Amino acid sequence: MFEITVSNLFFLYLMAWMLFLVVLWARELWRLKAYSWALSEGRLCICEKCHYAFMVKPGENVARCGRCDEICVIRKKKRWI
Repeated sequence: MFEITVSNLFFLYLMAWMLFLVVLWARELWRLKAYSWALSEGRLCICEKCHYAFMVKPGENVARCGRCDEICVIRKKKRWI
């Protein structure tokens, strides 16, 4: 039938472990990509009238609240050095 030597059996064993490790590595990469956190480019704006918080695109100075349609002025952050 089939003759399997010790060296061939050891080679198949190593290849099975390598395949198992590659599958685990690929699964971990997929999991990290699917559940990763990303920093937003926008800024957080809080409406002074209804206290609704929403994201504003970068570079905008004025935005409208999504809840009460109030005009909100976006202030620049002060940096303390």
